[in-house]
Amino acid sequence: MPYRVPLAALLVLLSGLLWAAQVLFGTSPWEAGAASLVTIGLVIEAAVLVVAMLLSPGRWVRTALTVVGAGWALTALLTPIGVLWGLALSTGAAGAGLAWTRSLDEWFHPVKPDRVPTVATVLALGLVWIPGITGRLGAPEVTVGGWVLVGFGLVAGWAYARAVSGSLWVVRLGVLPLGVLASLGLAPWAAALLVAASAVLTYLAWTPDARMATEPPQPRRGKSVSILPEVTPPGLMEAAGYSRSGRPLDEPD
Repeated sequence: MPYRVPLAALLVLLSGLLWAAQVLFGTSPWEAGAASLVTIGLVIEAAVLVVAMLLSPGRWVRTALTVVGAGWALTALLTPIGVLWGLALSTGAAGAGLAWTRSLDEWFHPVKPDRVPTVATVLALGLVWIPGITGRLGAPEVTVGGWVLVGFGLVAGWAYARAVSGSLWVVRLGVLPLGVLASLGLAPWAAALLVAASAVLTYLAWTPDARMATEPPQPRRGKSVSILPEVTPPGLMEAAGYSRSGRPLDEPD
């Protein structure tokens, strides 16, 4: 593992924690409930990125880092400038910039024959990011339905990522109704965005790639290939009961 990878992961984690502290202890446009969800979302987003950067690198990690970085930028615009603000911004920019350097292309673009479909990855990330999404859209305040949606997203996201039996159907049937319930009482623009996000996750859950990610791989029948006995290892031929010429050992060559 290149030393730049753990350094970038450390900077990303530190930035997520600093932005969470900025929202939790500083002045922000969110009320107490929404601010707590935004804080939880910031910590979860950073933690998922760090684990992925260290243990499961792939193209999607950089894309997810860009999306999370946009969330950090939104937080920077909505919170006052101070010491925490400056530290969070600088560490986040340094971590993201380091992760996108050309020297780490090979680390984040490995060849994986068993790669998880992109749709399934986006669906799992979207479910565990529901707390941050719900909190950011909590205007004027997170509703009771919003808290239900948050709990559902965390549990369903974990279950789907672990390919728990029946978890996909729970996601398919549960996200949109709970999203609509959570939108009741929000500002019109926030309600529309929350319902739209729930609809996108529902659409992803109904795609074939989302289903394939929860199913064990189907065995495929291999085709027999003829190999000349002269190029077969002697031990293998003898173990099968054949001579080097391909005749049974009990027959003369």
